[in-house]
Amino acid sequence: MPRCFFILPAKECEVNSTKDVKNWLPIHYKLYFLCECSHEPTRMHVAPRGGYSIKNSKQFIRRYESYLRSTLKIAQLLLSAGNLAIPQLENVSIANNNTVPLEMNTPENRQDMEQRLKFVDVVVNQIDGKQTLRRGENLREIQAYLELVDDEHSLGKLDCAVTDDGHVRWICPEHYDEISFNDNMSSYINDFKVMDGKFDQKTKEAAVIGVNMTERNINMLCNALTKGFNIVKLNLQDCSFYEGYLEILLDTIINRSSIRCLNMTTVCVRNYVGMVKYTCKNMVVEFKNQSLKVRFNDSYHNGNIPMLNQLLLRNKIHRTLNISACDFLGHESDLQRRFESNRTVTELIVEYSNNIDILNAIFNSKTNALHQLKLPQSLSIPSILSPFCELLKKNTTFVEIDLMDCTGFKEEAFIIKLLDLLREHKSIRYLSLHVEDIQLSNQKETYMIKSLRRDKFIARLCISESIISREFIEALYHASKVNDTLTYVNFYNSQVTDEDKAQLHSLYACGNLLQLGFYEQSRWHITVGESKPSRGKSTLEFHSYQ
Repeated sequence: MPRCFFILPAKECEVNSTKDVKNWLPIHYKLYFLCECSHEPTRMHVAPRGGYSIKNSKQFIRRYESYLRSTLKIAQLLLSAGNLAIPQLENVSIANNNTVPLEMNTPENRQDMEQRLKFVDVVVNQIDGKQTLRRGENLREIQAYLELVDDEHSLGKLDCAVTDDGHVRWICPEHYDEISFNDNMSSYINDFKVMDGKFDQKTKEAAVIGVNMTERNINMLCNALTKGFNIVKLNLQDCSFYEGYLEILLDTIINRSSIRCLNMTTVCVRNYVGMVKYTCKNMVVEFKNQSLKVRFNDSYHNGNIPMLNQLLLRNKIHRTLNISACDFLGHESDLQRRFESNRTVTELIVEYSNNIDILNAIFNSKTNALHQLKLPQSLSIPSILSPFCELLKKNTTFVEIDLMDCTGFKEEAFIIKLLDLLREHKSIRYLSLHVEDIQLSNQKETYMIKSLRRDKFIARLCISESIISREFIEALYHASKVNDTLTYVNFYNSQVTDEDKAQLHSLYACGNLLQLGFYEQSRWHITVGESKPSRGKSTLEFHSYQ
């Protein structure tokens, strides 16, 4: 996790306006990461990606108040030096990928920032924290408190660079080259070339092709990776490993290097007598903060399961596993055993979960480690919806279920059954859901209104292609303001009156809603369509209240 961050209230606050600090804790706060581009605090800067809304701010501040005291001092030093510029990416109508607007360095903005920092200072110094955290302790759990609006787990758009003394610093793209290149880099590159490796100093991409990896090769590479040889992408093609050597290399890559992408093509893994155990035909692994994304080219080969097993056994820091169900079709029982052997991953993301065998592997694994489940591009076959509900009913380990995809659920019977099921569920407390085609007074609207008012498990909601009634707005308001559970609402190509928009915006202004958006296009167009190269210049459109 990036270790340098501070928090600010998301709206202007007068420190003297309230005497009871307990009333300050639940308001809407945002967390900002800092680029560790310098050992001098006054030369650091806020990360390019704007702030992250904090869920359960009261619990967050109580838990991390001792840590926030020290990081707040960095923000105060930056302000005094005139370098505390906050990216306003969430607030602009159109933002070019290469230009991130900053708050204007005006006396008014500086005074507002000073007041907000003072507000936080008073809060963290007056509450009675339950525990004292040493620097770096339990920081990985911070992500659970953040309302992530990107699915790439790219916190602050920062990347880790390993220094020559073996420490990790989290750096923005602008400063990455400056920090990652060190005095020993040339010797590492030369040693890498001796083992027939290729390294592009401009892209930080490395390749090893057609090499039988020896113990000397492995020791050299692992030592370099942990002492400042900063590689962004490592390609291994037509290589051969003894299984023990591969384990050592994977442990270093996953837990102690700057590598963000590992690409294996036709990699042969041998046992201790030299016989082939399996071959990894094609695998791409992406490492982003706590996310481990693994793809085997959407087809099963004999190396998929054993290679996934190696990754999970070596992994000590990544809490999220992102896989594609297509890579394991016909071998779901093996996949289930891999889930059961895991002890680190707590969140599971499975794309294309559209058959009952994959769902059985997910829900019937005997493990208490998995608490969050996300199913993108899944449940698109109507016949699988009822079996999914039956599996969900029997599960007792999942706490969060994310069914928020680019396309929403239209099936009225499924929505009704899902809401009824979760009302009685013993473990699930948070649901993210995308619903399409809510119409005035139809059963879908009736059940959604009923659940929003009565239940406390709908946390994030996307609504598409719908006509939104005054009764539905009141139910949303109740779920957020009274039940204090709904924190995220986005509308796509839906009819919402200006008066109703204003009422929901009041929830954002007071911190009940952490994200609120109104989009004229479909969710698919917003989240996927804009990234297509054929659309020319890449831009991001923001229509949400922030």
